[in-house]
Amino acid sequence: MGIIRTQTIWGTFYTYLGAALGVLTNLILLAWFFTPEQIGLLNLLVAYSLLFAQFANLGFDNVTIRLFPYFRNEQTRHYGFFVIMFRILLIGTLLSLILYAIWFYLWMNHSNDVLFQRLGFYVFPLIFFTLFFNSLDTYSRALYKSIRGTFLKEVLQRLFVIAFILLYIFFQFSFDIFVLLYVIALSLPTVILFFLLYNEGNISLLRSSTNIDSKLKKEMFLVSIFGMITVFSSTIVSNIDKIMIQQYLNLEQTGLYSIAFFFGVIITMPSRALTKISSTVVAEAWKQNDHDTIFTIYYKSCINQMIFSLLLFIGIWANIDNLLMLLPEKYAHIQWVVFWIALGSFIDMSTGINNTIIGTSPTYKIQSLFMLIFVAIIIFSNAIFIPIYGIEGAAFASALSMFVFNFMRWIFLWKKYNMQPFNYKFLIVLLIGFLVYIVARLIPSINPFYIDLLVRSSIMGILYIVFVWILNLSQDITERLNTYTQFILNRK
Repeated sequence: MGIIRTQTIWGTFYTYLGAALGVLTNLILLAWFFTPEQIGLLNLLVAYSLLFAQFANLGFDNVTIRLFPYFRNEQTRHYGFFVIMFRILLIGTLLSLILYAIWFYLWMNHSNDVLFQRLGFYVFPLIFFTLFFNSLDTYSRALYKSIRGTFLKEVLQRLFVIAFILLYIFFQFSFDIFVLLYVIALSLPTVILFFLLYNEGNISLLRSSTNIDSKLKKEMFLVSIFGMITVFSSTIVSNIDKIMIQQYLNLEQTGLYSIAFFFGVIITMPSRALTKISSTVVAEAWKQNDHDTIFTIYYKSCINQMIFSLLLFIGIWANIDNLLMLLPEKYAHIQWVVFWIALGSFIDMSTGINNTIIGTSPTYKIQSLFMLIFVAIIIFSNAIFIPIYGIEGAAFASALSMFVFNFMRWIFLWKKYNMQPFNYKFLIVLLIGFLVYIVARLIPSINPFYIDLLVRSSIMGILYIVFVWILNLSQDITERLNTYTQFILNRK
């Protein structure tokens, strides 16, 4: 449990440092110095690269998460696990690049989207670097080194992007050159992570002479197949809204939606660090059939993530007018897009690491069925609501799908493993959040808007944290606040 707390704290620190850099990147630099169409293009490149990279993975990341404990042995270089992974990824990369080439050729012959026709080929290198970063990061997490992947992705990559944006602003070269630099910025963390693992001796192209027994081979194959369905479906869910908005509407609307979507990303950021390290620990617990440890992690992930995500959700919505004043006038009408996206993110956060628990459990195959249902719901709901309500419809479809999906997983864990984490404390958290939001809305407007944003947010944060602390709604948060308080008192 200690390794989860330590790495989650550092991972969350880097995640929120990355969030601050993301605010600078998305809500200031991109929003003010790029057109919505250009922003839409950048997000579409990322969406397609993620989609095809997850297909290229062929589900092997799930093998790493679930079955690496059976290979763990530093003396034998983990029985050549990296070699197995590398071969699978090469095969997947070849298949994925061929599929994207076919799709891109068909796109160019049937689409009037000139910008994507001209620059869509950058998805090819992005598929390769995205695939290998995700797989190397998963491998690193299996070695109990989850923090650096978070730092490279959330912090260093954003610093590269910011540097190239500033070059673009000051030297005013063409957007085509900027896209090249943007792709380089997204690719550099992969190179760095590879060399870190190589220098530690965790990457070796030499296979151990120890053979993998037939039972483990069969398990690896099944985990890979069902993992491919699950992870690929998850990637579809995360990116299909942007792709469908571009298909039904245009790149400009995709750009507007992408800026609004960033508010939801901020809410889910605390879960990223927790999910990365908890997946390895939970997999080990399943191996030992330690249900108590799994339930403890499940409960703590739910209550802690609900507390943090609710504060962020009510903070964003109480300050929505102030936040939109940070953006150019063309983004003034996206407030309800922000609301539905933020609500969906809050729902997902509040259900904890249910995805990780099911995905590493003996019944991991059911996760594939859940994901297929999720994909069907989100595609169907987007197809209904986008033509009627535009990007607000896409945001509502996302929130609705997220609720149904997490409800299914909650019911499954409850009925199958008798793991039901929700109790009266969750209702108290919701009540506190509602009351703090009401107080925030009663505060008169203050000029200028950034003073209003600071005052309103400070009052909300202080009230919320004090109530959570006094009522001891989370043991982890209470212990952490007590430690900070004791440290301050001792300093005096």
